[in-house]
Amino acid sequence: MELRTLRYVLAIVDHGSVTAAARHVHVAQPAISRQVQALEAELGVELFVRDGRSLRLSRAGKRLLPIIRDLIARADSARATMTAVAQGVQVQITAAVHHTTIADVIAPFVAARGAAATTPTFVVASADAAYEALARAEVDLAISTSPPPADVASLLVARFPIWAQVPSTDELARHERVPLATLLRRALVVLDLTHGTRRVFDDEVRRIEGAYRMVGEVGVAEVAQAMSASGIGVAILTDDPAYELRKLYIDGRDGPLHIKLHAAWDPTHYAAATIREFAAALATHTAAAG
Repeated sequence: MELRTLRYVLAIVDHGSVTAAARHVHVAQPAISRQVQALEAELGVELFVRDGRSLRLSRAGKRLLPIIRDLIARADSARATMTAVAQGVQVQITAAVHHTTIADVIAPFVAARGAAATTPTFVVASADAAYEALARAEVDLAISTSPPPADVASLLVARFPIWAQVPSTDELARHERVPLATLLRRALVVLDLTHGTRRVFDDEVRRIEGAYRMVGEVGVAEVAQAMSASGIGVAILTDDPAYELRKLYIDGRDGPLHIKLHAAWDPTHYAAATIREFAAALATHTAAAG
């Protein structure tokens, strides 16, 4: 199956006939007809219903049409990208990132870089789904709180403390840190399992063979903070406090709990240098923002 032949099929559909398609692609009409017939023989189906000189898509052709459009669009995109690389033009990259990371980490970084720097296209993905998208080559860069796979290039771009957040009237608010074992005796409001904060916290709880009473599981940090401010439970977050909450370090077995943010990419990627440059700039920004 050649892209050239797929373009002929698409030209027939878009221009209404083989004759019009031939004029559009600057190829003789008999040559287009032979190529399409060869493709039909290869696929084992008829793509067009022939009624005299008119053609219309068969049921199989209708099923194949969106696939053809997608393949051609991808091929055209690849050609344009390689042309840009050859000419030294800065490459546009796509990154898979959790929505919280986009809001709390990426957006401030983009704002600080200014208009001169190229901003990647971001797609929302959970920590694990970001690596899955990278493995399928759907994105150029994955930014995740999960440890990166062994077969990718990666860079640690940030490290954030995990806080216990309580109202100023709470007895814990008198301290700067709280042992995890002490915290587990309290009712907790935690983020859902798509958040790296939750997974790191749960892993540490399992390490000490502990358990906790969850009074709230939410997807948005601000909701957890509101619940904590209302006295429902202690919020477990990496975000800066809101609602006049106080934040405490959580001491685990090896010191204060924290999450790591990794950038990962295919080391053989044609734009690996550009991707690494972006990741390094992000790491520098987050370190300075500290």
